[in-house]
Amino acid sequence: MKFTKALLKTKLKATAVHFSLSLIVFFILAYQIFYVWYPMPYFSIAGGWQGMRIIAAVDLVLGPLITFLIFDLSKSRREITLDLLFIATIQISALIYGVVTTYEQRPVAIVVVDEYIVAAIESDYGSQLDSLDDLKQFSPEIPPIIHAEIPFDMELLNEITRIRREDGIAEHAQMQLYRPHSVLVMGLRRLQPSHLRRLEKPEVKQKYEHWLAQNLKQPDDVLVAPFIGRYGGAWLVFDRDGNYLDYF
Repeated sequence: MKFTKALLKTKLKATAVHFSLSLIVFFILAYQIFYVWYPMPYFSIAGGWQGMRIIAAVDLVLGPLITFLIFDLSKSRREITLDLLFIATIQISALIYGVVTTYEQRPVAIVVVDEYIVAAIESDYGSQLDSLDDLKQFSPEIPPIIHAEIPFDMELLNEITRIRREDGIAEHAQMQLYRPHSVLVMGLRRLQPSHLRRLEKPEVKQKYEHWLAQNLKQPDDVLVAPFIGRYGGAWLVFDRDGNYLDYF
């Protein structure tokens, strides 16, 4: 195949059309990821940004690039049809993989366990959940913020260890440990002295004080707790009744 200006123009035009259509799909998926599956701060520290990059690479780079490489109007109609089917198959397959992976890794619950807050994904629960609606009873937040109470009783601790070892379900996803919102409030209040000591670190204290000033709050107005994500951390802020407010 001889590469001419006319061929280049044709390829660029086809690539531009493909890219424009892909951009529409990307914006739809980006909205779903950013606002529904991974609302902030979870987007940046719990996997949303990584999923977005995979989808962008497939949707905005891979598909249009293949179109540029193989599209040629000088081919027969049958060859062009087969080329378009090939491009669609590759892009859609890769896009489905990226979307499904991103969806499966989304946080379905934010769990306060011990002194930290972690995200739970659906697969963490094993066979415990009949539906994700089972988690809504603990919190009205999306995703729900739930307190997991670790008992001091040795027999119960042994049972938690057994479930983790035999069923592969970590403490933060063992639903027998989940408690009502009132216990979440008590847990946050009990841990405040420990959390406030951590806020004495200069870089964290500066962010905390900036948040307070920006939101016209005093330290006694809020409760804070550290969230540990797969790709970073943040501090979640609650009011004195344990209702989630914001993060820094």
